[in-house]
Amino acid sequence: MPRQAAVISALAVLVICGAVHGLWSERWHTSRALTDAVARVDLVPMEFGDWQAESLEGDAEAFEIAGAEAYWIRSYTNAKQQKVLTILMCGRAARMAVHTPEICFQKGRYELHDPPVLRTMRSESGEELGMFNAARFAKATGGVGSLRIYWGWNPGDGWQAPSSPRLAFGGKSFLYKLYVAQHQASASDADAAAELLRDLLPELRKTLVAEEP
Repeated sequence: MPRQAAVISALAVLVICGAVHGLWSERWHTSRALTDAVARVDLVPMEFGDWQAESLEGDAEAFEIAGAEAYWIRSYTNAKQQKVLTILMCGRAARMAVHTPEICFQKGRYELHDPPVLRTMRSESGEELGMFNAARFAKATGGVGSLRIYWGWNPGDGWQAPSSPRLAFGGKSFLYKLYVAQHQASASDADAAAELLRDLLPELRKTLVAEEP
């Protein structure tokens, strides 16, 4: 549990960091698209494939300030007992598009170990599931292991990882934001976070995207 607590604490930094900087270009009306998107967050299943989730508590005030009108924090565990922490948020695009791990963690207890890389996530059959940033972060004061984090956004038409989310998603009615994080004892550890994404993204497609009329 200590490792899991460390990952939760690290992800909390992202939420709080976004809260501090998330007040630009706010629109005060609520669109039907935003309302529908928010309602879909809780529809994501707790179980799929060989993954089972445990709901975790978060700082509700931090999420509220960050503009998350719906969110959850879950620890997904697979049959190999690998644990992956996941945060899904939904809110107004202007609020969800702000600060990312490589900015927020540099000001906290973690430092960017490797430059973020753009990863195309694919199914076993080769189908493209979405684009995500991926990076490894190490504790600034030293310590054992590191965090492998994937992050991306979805305005309703697929997962993306643009270099400038504010510009890319300007004018959108809503935005989903996804963080997937795994504690790794060493860089050679299996990338369970990527494995989770490959199984989770099809489920998100089913639940978060409204069907065409």
